[in-house]
Amino acid sequence: MFKARLSIFYTLLTFVCIFSVGLFYTHLRLQADRKEQLLLVEEVASAQASSLERRLTQALSSTYILAQEVRRSNGEFHDFNKFAREVMDSLGGVSALQLAPDGTTEQVYPLHGNEQGIGHNLLFSDQRSKEAWQAVNSKKLTLAGPFPLVQGGVGLVGRNPVFLDQNGREEFWGFVTALIHLDDLLAVTELETLAQKHYTYTLSRQHPDTGSTDIFARTDAPLTPLQITRTIQVPNGEWTLTMSRPVSFVQPMITGAGFSLLLAAIMSLLLHRILREPERLRSLVKQQTNRLEHLAFHDELTGLANRRFLTEKLDQALFHNHRKGECLALMYLDLDDFKRINDSTGHEDGDRLLVMVGHRLQEAVREADIIGRLGGDEFAVILLNIENADNARQVAEKVISTLSQPVNLGQHEATISASIGITMAPDDGSSSSELLRNADLAMYNAKRAGKNQLSFYNSVMQEQALQAMVLEDELRRALQRREFVLMFQPIVSLTSGKNIKFEALIRWQHPERGLLAPGSFIDIAEQTGLIVPIGYWVIEAACEFIQQQYQHGVPVRPVAVNLSVCQLREPDLACKIERIMAHLKVPPYLLELEITESMLMENVELAMTLINQLQQLGIRISIDDFGTGYSSLSQLRQLPFNSLKIDRLFIKDLETSLVDQQMVEAITAMVHKLDLMVVAEGIETEWQMAFLAAAGCDHGQGFLFARPLPAADALQYRGHNIRSKGDQKATV
Repeated sequence: MFKARLSIFYTLLTFVCIFSVGLFYTHLRLQADRKEQLLLVEEVASAQASSLERRLTQALSSTYILAQEVRRSNGEFHDFNKFAREVMDSLGGVSALQLAPDGTTEQVYPLHGNEQGIGHNLLFSDQRSKEAWQAVNSKKLTLAGPFPLVQGGVGLVGRNPVFLDQNGREEFWGFVTALIHLDDLLAVTELETLAQKHYTYTLSRQHPDTGSTDIFARTDAPLTPLQITRTIQVPNGEWTLTMSRPVSFVQPMITGAGFSLLLAAIMSLLLHRILREPERLRSLVKQQTNRLEHLAFHDELTGLANRRFLTEKLDQALFHNHRKGECLALMYLDLDDFKRINDSTGHEDGDRLLVMVGHRLQEAVREADIIGRLGGDEFAVILLNIENADNARQVAEKVISTLSQPVNLGQHEATISASIGITMAPDDGSSSSELLRNADLAMYNAKRAGKNQLSFYNSVMQEQALQAMVLEDELRRALQRREFVLMFQPIVSLTSGKNIKFEALIRWQHPERGLLAPGSFIDIAEQTGLIVPIGYWVIEAACEFIQQQYQHGVPVRPVAVNLSVCQLREPDLACKIERIMAHLKVPPYLLELEITESMLMENVELAMTLINQLQQLGIRISIDDFGTGYSSLSQLRQLPFNSLKIDRLFIKDLETSLVDQQMVEAITAMVHKLDLMVVAEGIETEWQMAFLAAAGCDHGQGFLFARPLPAADALQYRGHNIRSKGDQKATV
């Protein structure tokens, strides 16, 4: 009896021991899982807080760029829209930029949707004038909001005060302001995606007026006790991001219960596990901390330094170089036509291509140099301790050569190129923002020069960029104010001297610089796309001149108009020209469009489609500047032209160049075989006219007959007095 009771006692004791140990282990597992959950939430919260802080800092840096430009121009900011658009495109995250001299908003970009902001006094009439006065008194950027915007939505406003040096004193000029929509700011994070994975969060701040906690963004579900808080530094304050995630108790309980049943067989392993648990947790925390530090300073896709880290490294290098008297170079790279590759092959291939570019950059530069991805397809390289510009050029040429090698993207190959801008320190600047801006300008200069090449920054680029923006703004106003005028140069028959038609030539009646020839503004019009509306204005003005001929009762002559390559890319060009002629009641055969040979060779298929559309309308087509575009006879046969104009390069030395004489005779004979009329431009002497007439050239144009004439004088022009054939032969 006693033994039985003792057996039961030992059995119960064993059961209690095993159960207690199992319960204790289950408790340890719950604690371990809770720690792991906390580490996971901590990692996620740190990453999201870092993303918000980086994005906000990047967006607000636009105000420093604008403020620098205001100070540079001494408060006279004439190219605000162009400059603001480039800043917004470059930095991203900004919904609108504003200039507020004396605290009153005068300029906003973009204006659409932000019209109510014009005339807003930030120091008095604005509900958040407290932050504005704080910015003036502290001479530092302040951030107001988030708060409801008058144009709709919730946003933040960064106000950066600008002070100008007036006779040795700093005088308050006004504010440069950046508007950031809260939704756009939150979009750079993964908070919405995390909410779908049952994470919860609140984003709060201390209200500047009441001092209470103001939660301005949150999930629908409330926070759980398992939560982590991270601080986000913002101008004149801080935000608090609190994140949590519900803990599932089912799995730990099942694990503990199952383990309790097997505990008797694996007691030794359990003890070992318990003893090792603190060490494992410390190792996990260290790994996660290292990973978060890497994410905070490196691009997630390529592993290269991100913009923030690169800027910090650049500032450190500049400080070191200033002390040591050394030089460095900053290269700014942009992949040519990356958007076309990305759209045609897919974003996954685009990402693989960017990763490969990062690897090739690491191969092309020294290990000590710093490579960063600034965003999109833009990269930067800091060349440390560089001796001179020639060394930087050699590295850039090596990078261009390395990147030009085909890239295998799996199913197909892609060939890329890069445009590189280079700036030197300390010669070109002493701050990271200044060097990044200068290198960016040099990179755009390389793109304008034809891409796949390098360009060094010089002070002229800044001046040219400003001049181009001023000229673009003046061209836009010129269109609105109708400052353009047309001149008309007669084209005459070389046999009779009669006026056959006119060529319309644009001039700009500038309010300050007088009458300007097209060479002073056409290039900027082409680069900015303004050539398209200007081209349509020229066609309309030419049709109006045809109408004037009818009204004055003079013989009506056709008018030839030059087309731009940008107009050739307009898909509805023929329809728009048809509407202009219909509106002004001009017969199509009285309008002739001139297409240069080089434009034709750029895209023969596009030109053929367009020419067929125009000829179906009854419009005549002419090849301009023939002999400079390297077209072939077979290509000319494909296109239904009416006439061909021999370039003036073959005419100017006609009297002394036997080669030019033979070329003109050959071109004339060849074109006549195609049943086209031949026009020679640039005729200035009677000898040239006589030779061309003898060679069979049909029509001529040049100063010998008339310079470009105003419309009133062109209406009176009848032709040129041609001497008798006997006199012409004697002259020849």
